[in-house]
Amino acid sequence: MLYDIIIRLLSAAGLTIIINANGITTLSVVVSICVFLFMEISVIVNTKLSCGTLTLIPFFISIVYISLEAPSKYPIYIVATLILSGFTGIAIHLYERMTDYKKQLHRTRDDSIELEEALKNKNRALLLEQDQQVHLATLAERNRIARDIHDNVGHLLSRAILLLGAISTVNTDEKIAPQLKMLSDTLDESMEKMRSSVHDLHDDSIDLEKNITDILNELKGFTVNAELDLDEVLPTELKLTIIGILKEATTNIIKHSNGNTVAVILHKNNSFCTLSITDNGTLTDKQKSTILNEGYEGIGLTNIKNRASSLGGDAYFYINDGFTVYTRLPFKNTMRG
Repeated sequence: MLYDIIIRLLSAAGLTIIINANGITTLSVVVSICVFLFMEISVIVNTKLSCGTLTLIPFFISIVYISLEAPSKYPIYIVATLILSGFTGIAIHLYERMTDYKKQLHRTRDDSIELEEALKNKNRALLLEQDQQVHLATLAERNRIARDIHDNVGHLLSRAILLLGAISTVNTDEKIAPQLKMLSDTLDESMEKMRSSVHDLHDDSIDLEKNITDILNELKGFTVNAELDLDEVLPTELKLTIIGILKEATTNIIKHSNGNTVAVILHKNNSFCTLSITDNGTLTDKQKSTILNEGYEGIGLTNIKNRASSLGGDAYFYINDGFTVYTRLPFKNTMRG
């Protein structure tokens, strides 16, 4: 913009010199002011046609004034005016080309930044997907190891314990009785440690986040808003209960809800966690009365209550602004199997 203004100022100044070449008069001053006004007004218009028209008007005014006031020097002044108009046109054209190139450069730079950001996002998504695949593969391998230990080592230890028990029963030599007792205790301890190890591996093999995601993906016709405070160190029984309750609730929504939005909130505290599943469907007066009076016959809601109570927790059903399943599941009553 600044360069455009300077170009037009120089052109206006050149025209003013030509107009006042035969002497400064009132008319020449008025014409010079008109030339300046038209030349600078042309800067602020938006369209190229209007800008070009307003730029040509000062040259036309100058030629008319020269033809009336200085006919004897008309050819010289006309040549000077044409040269000045050529300079103005070329300068304005070059400035516009430069402006277009700058815009293209900025657009290209912005596009490259957007492409770079998109590429970074794709790379991050790819890394997350790879991490997830590695995690799932690790869990699958842990599960396989736990199953192999349970099926093979556990079977051999159980057989050894049974054989040792039979030997101890028929043994009549008091000298080897302590050794047999020591061997029996060692085998029992080995069996207990193996069970503990298998249990730990099985705990890790339950991917709570993946299970919840798979269940929520079944809500095809609903907009799902999930707020999940996930903690993979939760006990196995608690994970299984959360998965079971969520599965029952989503099944009921798919079968019975006429809404289009589902909100799932899983929140973890120090001693318990809460799970709520809400849909915005409407209920009939009969359904509301049945739920309030706990007279429902379907096994879905009953299963939810039973699953919560099995861990020493509670399940509640609310019918305000839709239907909500709310459960409170404590940690302290979650025993290891």
